[in-house]
Amino acid sequence: MTGTPKISVITPCFNQGKHVGEMLESLFRQTFQEFEVVIVNDGSTDGTKETLDKIQNPSVRVIHTENHGPSHARNIAIEYAVAPVIFNLDADDRIAPTLLARAHDVIQSSPDFAIIYSDVELFGAKTGMFELEEFSSESMLYDNRIISEAFFHKKDWVRTGGYSSELVFGAEDWDFWLSIIELGGEVIKIPEPLVFYRTYNNPKECRSGLLKSDRIKMVKTQLQIFHRHENLYRCCPGAWDHYTRLEKRFRNEGPINRKLKNSFYKFVKYLYR
Repeated sequence: MTGTPKISVITPCFNQGKHVGEMLESLFRQTFQEFEVVIVNDGSTDGTKETLDKIQNPSVRVIHTENHGPSHARNIAIEYAVAPVIFNLDADDRIAPTLLARAHDVIQSSPDFAIIYSDVELFGAKTGMFELEEFSSESMLYDNRIISEAFFHKKDWVRTGGYSSELVFGAEDWDFWLSIIELGGEVIKIPEPLVFYRTYNNPKECRSGLLKSDRIKMVKTQLQIFHRHENLYRCCPGAWDHYTRLEKRFRNEGPINRKLKNSFYKFVKYLYR
């Protein structure tokens, strides 16, 4: 690449040295080459640092930090990013050769976009399409409908304050998308599977799997997001009622010990039926 990049690809990386080469190879094969890559090694404890230090490509910058979690790593990467448009790409995933070109076309035709994302295909332990419910301003209040691998303006990252480190269990991307949506602008989906999401035999090998496997942490995270975006939820009475009822029951349970967990899980399952 020569000149100023038009897209900055940012990647948080924690103990993903074994996969980061595959991710980078998918970037180097892009038909659109006006991009840079900023990788933040988030205090990896395996051989990831050594792997990243061996990268010899002028388009790739590697930053080493202590471990503070993916939100902090993404924010650091965006601080260093040069381009006006940011694309988040996790270190264990990969993209199709035409993704950046397709996204750039959308950016050119809709410069005031809020978020751009694509369909997703699974690879690894499971294959097939990643089935996400179609985005709408209402459905987004119940669960994340936008993958973490998406494009947004750096100026919007500044306006929102970036990814929140308060969400210690995960779902910081959902929270961040809601913050951007609150600013206005169009959410645009490219109807092609241009992002490939790695799956694992043991869901607990990835952070999202860990969150989904622990109902208590998941509900705590949902309620935290609810309170961080109350203005959005107030505009949707159904979502507001859903989470106020969930919180009331959650608080009434008090400290949830092993004897109470089964009844609480049944309650959450009832709410989501």
